[in-house]
Amino acid sequence: MDATRAGVGSDPLAHINVSRLRSDLRAVQALGTTSGALRACTVSADIRQAYGTALRARDEAAAYLHGNRDWTTEDLAEVICGHRADERRVRLIAEWSTAPQHAPQHLYDAGHELLHRQQLANELRDLLSEARATAVHHLREAELMLPPDPLTRVHKATDMVRFSSYHLDVVAANRNLYAANLVVHHEWDLDEIAELAEAEPDAIAGALDAARTNPPSDADSRSVRELAAIAAALAARRSHWESARQEAVAECLAAGVDPERVAAYSGG
Repeated sequence: MDATRAGVGSDPLAHINVSRLRSDLRAVQALGTTSGALRACTVSADIRQAYGTALRARDEAAAYLHGNRDWTTEDLAEVICGHRADERRVRLIAEWSTAPQHAPQHLYDAGHELLHRQQLANELRDLLSEARATAVHHLREAELMLPPDPLTRVHKATDMVRFSSYHLDVVAANRNLYAANLVVHHEWDLDEIAELAEAEPDAIAGALDAARTNPPSDADSRSVRELAAIAAALAARRSHWESARQEAVAECLAAGVDPERVAAYSGG
């Protein structure tokens, strides 16, 4: 399914191109573990952004049907969850989202549109899991090809430490937010979700205020597990590259390289 539907009024899905996202992921997979490790994290973030857009659009259609077309939460649950019993989650979605009073062009056939948006969200969610699994695999198996010159090696390893630290901070923040969302909107126990997230309870608690402003749709225990795995893989890679940086610094100093020059190459 390709959700690119340019020109459909103010269609929120008009700019989602599943084919391009899938192609980006295949390109990363073809790069292999050495070249594609951190690129896989970037592609995962791109897919997650598209998935979030699809969820918001799905929620809009659900809220419109519930508020204006007399769809019950059981009716919505049948489309969104595949069965009518899981209506509590759907009620949260419908009550949280703002339903337009008059159907915009892209919601003219709101029932069909809800189904389309749910199918798109499902497709993107599966692609997101594949991208995250690729990121974990690439990070675990990556072998950074460092240059033989020790000073150049210091510079390269330092860049990789910085790059992996940035990605780790982003992944950990998102993991904590999604975990906090489960606590705020879906009554998960803080210690239980912290264990699932492989994070300290205080880190999750620090994201509770932000989670209160996020829609219930963002509560996704699968994302918490996946991001925890990426965070662990990134932390291991950063430790590896930091060790390589320290070894290169020691080699430079032992060879008589000016310490100030070494410090400049290592970001000191």
